Amino acid sequence: MVLAVALLSGEEGTDSTVWSQYARGGLSHDQGKSGGHGYYRINRKTVTSFRDLRLFGYGLGDDSYIYLRYKSSTKYSENVKLYNFTTASYQKNTRADLAMRYHFNQGFGYFINEYNNGHVTGELGHAYDMSDFLNDTRKTSYLKGGIFWDHELGKISTKLETEWFKQISDVVTTDLSRVQFFAEISYQLNNSLSLIMGFEQDYYTANKQSPQSYYFSLGWQKKFCDIGH
Repeated sequence: MVLAVALLSGEEGTDSTVWSQYARGGLSHDQGKSGGHGYYRINRKTVTSFRDLRLFGYGLGDDSYIYLRYKSSTKYSENVKLYNFTTASYQKNTRADLAMRYHFNQGFGYFINEYNNGHVTGELGHAYDMSDFLNDTRKTSYLKGGIFWDHELGKISTKLETEWFKQISDVVTTDLSRVQFFAEISYQLNNSLSLIMGFEQDYYTANKQSPQSYYFSLGWQKKFCDIGH
């Protein structure tokens, strides 16, 4: 469970040609340990392109977690539903003895349904992990698929995501094929405050393990100056 008091800034206009940014920070609690966390995001959206950089980190006692991710996607034209995407990320988690993990995936996406209040997209591509644990280095390749739904209705906005990673490289110690679930709902209290609740879970198909986490955030939103394109 994560309790967060968030400071968010920036508004994500669909036709913006400038970068917008927002951040959040607060308190975290997990398995009897308490600490703090921070989250920063900067992105740019146009009719045909999306660029997004995220940085998240927390400290719980002597342990720490860092996650850095960049994703870009481009539609082939304004009236075409097909797009390509590329994602690169870095992860470090001392609680899991993970010294570092580089992740890269790329492929094609399709707008299954676009409507006034949201959209549904599907993605298919190839993914690659390079992980350095304390006593082992692993290189893993996957076939990746995903379904993503974003919806807004008045003061309420929701996100639902399901991603599937099927390991296609040789299994060294265990099959890391997995399904990842993510759900989030946000309620806008007023022009500045919002309540955010979320859930995420990884289900590993080989060993049936399914770690999961929940979070609850109180957000404060404010417009900051944009960063020029």
